[in-house]
Amino acid sequence: MSERGQITCHVLDTSRGFPGNNIEVLLEHLVPNVLGEAERWTTVNRIRTNEDGRCPLLVPSDYKILKYHYNNDDKEKAIYRITFYTAPYFDRLNQKSFYPYVQVVFQITETEQHYHVPLLISPFSYTTYRGS
Repeated sequence: MSERGQITCHVLDTSRGFPGNNIEVLLEHLVPNVLGEAERWTTVNRIRTNEDGRCPLLVPSDYKILKYHYNNDDKEKAIYRITFYTAPYFDRLNQKSFYPYVQVVFQITETEQHYHVPLLISPFSYTTYRGS
């Protein structure tokens, strides 16, 4: 069985029926405001999808998911953002596209679980959901 991280993603090009390979992916974590400072996004990892359109190790092996209270919320959680840079992918295919990138923001409440974020793309649409 192959190694996989706590957060993984998969890009499928539905217009071609192929994996979205070699797409740059940026994973960021939202750090809440502390002592009056503004919330800010911090980079966790920057990676490219493999030939199968997957990022099985999007989270570095030594990275620990930390949960915080955001905006006086009683429930602890971690908020992440994945940015998929889709324009260069479609440029390589000589296809015009409407979205230069796609950002997916999601929250983690159970740090022991695996979180999979599939992205279905075409030049003029995208769909995402929580996978398994």
